[in-house]
Amino acid sequence: MNIMICSSLPSITGLECHPINDDGSVAMIETAFCFEDGDSFPVYVQKIGGQVRFFDDGGVLLHFMGRGLQFENHRRTRFIKAAGEPFGVSLNEIGEFEIWAPADKAPTAFSNYISALVSITSWEKQQVGTQIDIAHFIDEVGLYLRAWKPKANLRPEPQYTGISGNTYTLDFDLDGKAVVAITTHPNSVSSALRKLLDIRSSPANSKLQTLVVLDDRFDQEAAKRESLVLESVASVLPMTRLQKNAGSSQRAQ
Repeated sequence: MNIMICSSLPSITGLECHPINDDGSVAMIETAFCFEDGDSFPVYVQKIGGQVRFFDDGGVLLHFMGRGLQFENHRRTRFIKAAGEPFGVSLNEIGEFEIWAPADKAPTAFSNYISALVSITSWEKQQVGTQIDIAHFIDEVGLYLRAWKPKANLRPEPQYTGISGNTYTLDFDLDGKAVVAITTHPNSVSSALRKLLDIRSSPANSKLQTLVVLDDRFDQEAAKRESLVLESVASVLPMTRLQKNAGSSQRAQ
């Protein structure tokens, strides 16, 4: 019976491997996992020396482009990078979602890669029917921060290393203060909490001030609830308050 189960494992789990080059060093892995719209997860594996790489061959970006998202600037890929960061999966310069690991750590890398894709799918589900595009929201926050603090040094996409060793890209550095712009969606809040807690737990960041700009324009009750949670790791500034601050600063000039 055990032999029968093992021989039937591909049909039971939906996992199959198909070599795509002559020496078998690169292969496509079929899984039963899929995005919100039913597209299969893009999973490829490559072995180079003692290293193994799991990657998507650009499939994640292509998936979202097929759903109408445009990636004319790097900020619009922030949700992909944010989903991968907790699992050590990154978006490289040519648009591939990938993770590298020594061959003996390949099972863990594969698990982390799939977990990152599941996280992206969770974000995708949360976005169905939403009223705002997160990349546009981040751009808005940058404009209002600049209007509020016109003399401040506003730097986009600063990087910080957490106590876990993971490096995170946040949205802005405002005069040395790390700024994260998020909506009230539970996935966005939990992601921000994980990143900020990891960053602030590092002794190197013990004096780092952090600020979360929370979009409260569409659900103020949810924003109030999430603010109570976020205040354990950062100061919280509602978007409506940021807009008022920016307007007052403009009038005062």
